Amino acid sequence: MNKKQYEEKRDALMKEAKTLLDSGKTEEAQKKMDEVEALDNKWDAIVTAQANLQALTKDPKPLGPIAQDMSGTFGENGALNAVEAWASDAYVNAWTKKMMGKELCNEEEKTYKLVNEAYTHATGNTSIVIPKTVSRKIWEEAGEMYPYFDDIDKTYVDGVLALIQEESSSDAKWYDEETETEDGKETFKEYTLSGCELARSIPVSWKLKEMSMDDFIPYIQRKLAAKMGAAAGYGMTHGEGANAASGKPEPLGVVTALKAEEGTPNVVTYKKDSVPSYSDLTTARSKIKSSYASGLKIYANNITIWTKLANVLDQNKRPIFIPDPTGEGVYRVLGMVVKEDDSMKDGEILMSNAERGYSVNINKEMTVMLDEQVKKRKTEYCGYAIMDGAPVTLKAHALLEEAAV
Repeated sequence: MNKKQYEEKRDALMKEAKTLLDSGKTEEAQKKMDEVEALDNKWDAIVTAQANLQALTKDPKPLGPIAQDMSGTFGENGALNAVEAWASDAYVNAWTKKMMGKELCNEEEKTYKLVNEAYTHATGNTSIVIPKTVSRKIWEEAGEMYPYFDDIDKTYVDGVLALIQEESSSDAKWYDEETETEDGKETFKEYTLSGCELARSIPVSWKLKEMSMDDFIPYIQRKLAAKMGAAAGYGMTHGEGANAASGKPEPLGVVTALKAEEGTPNVVTYKKDSVPSYSDLTTARSKIKSSYASGLKIYANNITIWTKLANVLDQNKRPIFIPDPTGEGVYRVLGMVVKEDDSMKDGEILMSNAERGYSVNINKEMTVMLDEQVKKRKTEYCGYAIMDGAPVTLKAHALLEEAAV
């Protein structure tokens, strides 16, 4: 069984299951769905084995955040001091005073230089390193607004990260003793996350900089989270990839990839200016392989959640939009947590296993640069990071969208 045969067999089984469900034959429909799950597991086993074998032929790549950049700089003791300083309250205090244009005492200057000289020496980057705790809070706040980005499992590899994506595979066969075995027809494609520059500027008036240090840190965190989070969130869902129309490379968003796939097999549309039907939702859900069911979530913006999803009724005219008792998301639909994500467009409903179906590499952690504009009496704080992302597989995602006409 090759990839095409697998997909044809799966589609046929799903159609049979849907027909049986529509006829009220739930037990028979469940048997068909069990067949689908068994077929998916069989296919996954082959694909996983081939991917693991391919991965073993690659040199292992190191993982680690900004601390890794510092670790090769001073030797064991010096690197440890720089990393500890980066995570310390003393560096938070020194960094904050530097951002506000205040004078540092000798100890603060020493801590500030220890961290930033280590990072500059290791990376050649002359921007100011954001304290570990502040950086974490920025991304946490960004994740609250853009949960798809937050749910993705991230790696921290400096430079280009090469990953393997399954394209097609042949199935195993039974043979008798006399028959020669056929060569497998497994094909994989390699895609690289080379890094896209992400920069957003925040203007702060000199008058505003006179706020207390305790107020300044959460203010900058909120502003950078909103700016950087919006760009990162958009990139993971709607980024246009290396050949973006803007002329600047972007991550390849999952929605973009689903729409670009030949025949758009994992995209389902519902009637314009209407609420999607129960059947529309179940059809979209059927596009996702059962092996990705655990961790599957729904992502949509506020308008779509409350004007579309909240009004979907099942075949017995009962709402399927039910409160989530775990508190993880707003509500649940078909057992999936619904998360409000501002990167999604009106009418778009994304079903996705973000953790297993998408990969993000943070090539360079967030730093900040200062630009003092004397005539305008303000300071521009420019947040800067390098990251890239792309779907690992499209079988972990499906898009339900409103028809254009």
